[in-house]
Amino acid sequence: MNILIGSLIVLEILVSILLTLVILIQPSKGGGGLGGALGGGMGEQLFGARTGNVLTKATVILATVFLLNTLGLAFLYSRQDPLRTAVPPGPVVEEVEAEEIDMEPPAVSEERPDAAEPMDDAAE
Repeated sequence: MNILIGSLIVLEILVSILLTLVILIQPSKGGGGLGGALGGGMGEQLFGARTGNVLTKATVILATVFLLNTLGLAFLYSRQDPLRTAVPPGPVVEEVEAEEIDMEPPAVSEERPDAAEPMDDAAE
């Protein structure tokens, strides 16, 4: 499974680079743009007089491969074991059995300290 995902990621990178280059080679409708800056008639020399048709078809094919590859990668990543994901799981909480402790409530003394006398603990 990891080999398949790795090869699809390599394919994704190659297709994205090729798609970027094909889009940049295309001449713009206004005559300017990067298509003219990268050599002017370079596309016509490479692909003939019908450069626009060839580059348009290449763009559509590469965009389709890119989309299908992305969907395939998303499907494969969603089917992976959740314990093998890149996001670490939350903290593990262990169940601890509470021991029964016999505690008697604190004894209430009948004597109350006088409010006028300062307490020894407060002076420290």
